[in-house]
Amino acid sequence: MRTQTGRFSRLTLAATFVLLLAAIGGCASSHYTVLEPASEPLTNFDVLEIRDFKSNLNDADSMNLANRFADQLYNKIMEDRAENPNESIFSEVVRGTDQTESVLILHGNVIAFDKGSQAARYFIGFGAGKAVCTIRATFINKETGTEVLKTDFDGELSMGFFGGSADEATNAVAKSFIEYFDDYFETDTANSVRVAGTTP
Repeated sequence: MRTQTGRFSRLTLAATFVLLLAAIGGCASSHYTVLEPASEPLTNFDVLEIRDFKSNLNDADSMNLANRFADQLYNKIMEDRAENPNESIFSEVVRGTDQTESVLILHGNVIAFDKGSQAARYFIGFGAGKAVCTIRATFINKETGTEVLKTDFDGELSMGFFGGSADEATNAVAKSFIEYFDDYFETDTANSVRVAGTTP
């Protein structure tokens, strides 16, 4: 009986640990703010070209984030497209192309990045040591060179398992890009349905 009880206790402890990890391991949040609404429908474009990102900040962490974020965003978008093949505005998403017609270029700038304090997030919580990240995205019509849209994408991490990693905040920024495209796709599709189904 003692052996069975001990085994049950270990299983219970392990299950509790896994549930705790799931509950507090991913506490990053994200949102986006449209600074300049789209001057033309994004659905006019077949291809999204993600250019290398830049940083308005000169610290090493921000520069490093800018250097890797375009690939990080591209990979996240491709994962989402694979999981939701019928829910994409663009026929293609690329890191570079010689094509100009129907191409929307995404330029990104890191305008705020603070890794915060992992120790403060773990030991204090309640917003202490919060990691924050903001990327300003400007979308350009490649054929005409005109600006189509400007949006800020934000992510933050206020807590997490052992304080969480600041990478979760940057992942949240990538998630906010995908959420914007999903929201735009859903709105545009709904408007198309309403227009097609309009009765006098």
